[in-house]
Amino acid sequence: MESEHTWHAADGARLRYRLLKRGGDTIVVMLHGVASNLTRWSEFVRHFNINKEWDLLRLDLRGHGHPRYRGSIGHAVWARDLAGLLQQLGYRHVVFIGHSMGAQLALWFAHDYPHLTKGLVLIDPIFPQALQGRLALLAKLRPLLWLLIQVVQLLNRMGLKRRHFPELDLQQLDQQTRARLSNNPQEDIARHYARPLSDIKNLPLANYLQDLYAVIQPLPELSSIQVSTLVLISKGVSLSNIAATQQQIAQLGQVETVIIDADHWMLTEKPEQTRHAIEQWCNQLV
Repeated sequence: MESEHTWHAADGARLRYRLLKRGGDTIVVMLHGVASNLTRWSEFVRHFNINKEWDLLRLDLRGHGHPRYRGSIGHAVWARDLAGLLQQLGYRHVVFIGHSMGAQLALWFAHDYPHLTKGLVLIDPIFPQALQGRLALLAKLRPLLWLLIQVVQLLNRMGLKRRHFPELDLQQLDQQTRARLSNNPQEDIARHYARPLSDIKNLPLANYLQDLYAVIQPLPELSSIQVSTLVLISKGVSLSNIAATQQQIAQLGQVETVIIDADHWMLTEKPEQTRHAIEQWCNQLV
């Protein structure tokens, strides 16, 4: 049974995480994406079934979920948090499952802490070289985005900030979205998940903007990451060009790729197919 805990970082920040102990010396760490939180993995954890006794951990990255945090965030901060949490828990072998921005973070962690990383599962990873649509436009405006972040953070320090945020339950949102899509299969799922005005209802604006800034930042040298990796790619092209994405994936050292008929939110659109692909890969991982 999962238990909920709070980890205290050296700088005073607190992170909520949930841990399912199964008795092994390897842990699976699940990393959510932009404007998300640990409820992204509620359904996944409930049904995840592998023939290994690996512990399961999901967490709110700093700046997401609870407790609330206002300050500088990004891949470097999140990777340090993960390293500190894993060190405190005593794990030496880690398999990361990351979605979108969380997949980027998994790559960063594998680059910075290769001795801890046993394997990577990247669900629709975003590569700056493969961006298209709104994110491609945002990448061109990166200096302006950084300036906007500084302005919003300054206003926050002056006391101009929201103090109340509704709880975001992504399991509930997934269920509602599936119901809508079953009634209208042609409806664009991005209408429910790629909605900035909706996203900023659930977390501070500065944090949301820093999420976006992190997504469009260059990633580490992919050829330097020599660890068993499973990449799940959606056929849809809302955020990334699939051909360009595959070119980036090919630079990874030990990689297996599975393409799923979805549009970036495969954990919502094709949860069973996604989970089964991950389970099969995990069961084969030495």
